[in-house]
Amino acid sequence: MTIGLVPHLDKPQALTACRELVEWLELHGIRPCCTREVGARIKRPDLVVDETGRTQARLLVVLGGDGTLLSVVRRYVAWELPILGINFGKLGFLTEIELQDMFTGMERVLQGDYKVQERMLLRVVVQRRKKTIKDLRALNEMVISKGAFSRMLELHMAIDGQRLDPLPADGVIVATPTGSTAYSLSAGGPIVAPDIGVLLLTPICPHSLHARPMVISPASTVQIRVQAQHEDILLTIDGQESCPLELGDQVVISRAKEVARFVKVSANGFFDVLRQKLGGPPSCYREGEL
Repeated sequence: MTIGLVPHLDKPQALTACRELVEWLELHGIRPCCTREVGARIKRPDLVVDETGRTQARLLVVLGGDGTLLSVVRRYVAWELPILGINFGKLGFLTEIELQDMFTGMERVLQGDYKVQERMLLRVVVQRRKKTIKDLRALNEMVISKGAFSRMLELHMAIDGQRLDPLPADGVIVATPTGSTAYSLSAGGPIVAPDIGVLLLTPICPHSLHARPMVISPASTVQIRVQAQHEDILLTIDGQESCPLELGDQVVISRAKEVARFVKVSANGFFDVLRQKLGGPPSCYREGEL
């Protein structure tokens, strides 16, 4: 069995834990593998494999925070490998286990005592003068927003060809259920359990009394065209990738064919994690009570 390791390269603690995990896996008869960059940082060039050799790994272990996990999902989406996240960030909403539980969690994985949970992705296509210039994937959300200028955009949107009222706003978020607890939540969008297949449309600071977040079918296609009195318009994917938009560009968002696959070893459900990560003080309820 081979397991791929992807640590956050700028976090010394994650690199140290990666070295320790390599030794632990080898003691248990498991072959770790990594990219050339990771192999150089942990001083194990013998573990390096060509990224085209994806069939060698059974799963990926990501040592980092939510941001690291988001980037890994997009980078390796075509591999269709289960991903286990070990939290080295602040929030760790997407990561499955904390650092102190790393070896316990890995033991459960080796014993087959885990589940794989699928999460939907967005496909985001940018069209300019009738040509596709970008074809991107997002786990959390796609955002169209104004740049440095404090001037509103006018968003012309359609769902399955049915036009909506023009929306004057700072921008709009199209999110997955996974992304419902990220930027969309801060903008007033609803929280959606990750196993519910829907798309979320959440306006950002709309200058309108009737603009509200919308929940639509995952089979729908959203088309967005932006009008503005300036050309400082930005499309952002998961808060990490960006693409400047020009006036007249059309952005088409739909459910991607690919899915993210997360390894789950904890007994905690979505609402347990929601309470622990985003909630208030610890609950006074005993287990099994409301």
